[in-house]
Amino acid sequence: MKKNHNEVAYEIDEYAAFPTMMYKFKAELPIDDMVKHIQSQKDKSNITQTESNLHKLEIFNPLVQCISHVASKIIQKLEYTCDAMEITNMWGNYLQKETAHPPHTHSNNVFSGVYYIDGDENSAPIQFFDPRPQANLLKPKNNPTWNNSGMLQFDATVGTGLIFPSWLMHWVPPTPSERTSVSWNIILRGDYGSKEEYQYAHI
Repeated sequence: MKKNHNEVAYEIDEYAAFPTMMYKFKAELPIDDMVKHIQSQKDKSNITQTESNLHKLEIFNPLVQCISHVASKIIQKLEYTCDAMEITNMWGNYLQKETAHPPHTHSNNVFSGVYYIDGDENSAPIQFFDPRPQANLLKPKNNPTWNNSGMLQFDATVGTGLIFPSWLMHWVPPTPSERTSVSWNIILRGDYGSKEEYQYAHI
């Protein structure tokens, strides 16, 4: 007897090809002194970013230790090998009401991150763009989800942080209320590429 095609058992496997991994974490850290340090500089000049050596200041040590712990777990999860992990720079971001941070990436690093230390429910989120240049050229209408959107965002919730690939384009749209955060970059010291493929470097 010939089977109706509706009776055939179809087996479908799904694969996430070339995924862009991002990591969100929560940490209750002593943030009052960090907020004071960053916001004190807004009184001296109308800046949105501080100096980039915050990881060397004692009041930021709890955050540095937290980042090191989370990043180490990420490196293990991704099965990267390296001689050492290093925070290359860390700086504070202060955005006044109706100000934005234009689209950008962080060159010459492996991971970048942000931790939110002051703001409210109206503070603008951080938004990330789909890194695949052809992905949105011919895109059917859809019900936006995490898997089919051309832009993803995370709320700027105090006490939460993100770590993401440094090459991933992101920005902060005009914020309805003030927000303060700390950002950083991470490099992995060791071998990159393959000598056999003539794309080798030791950093």
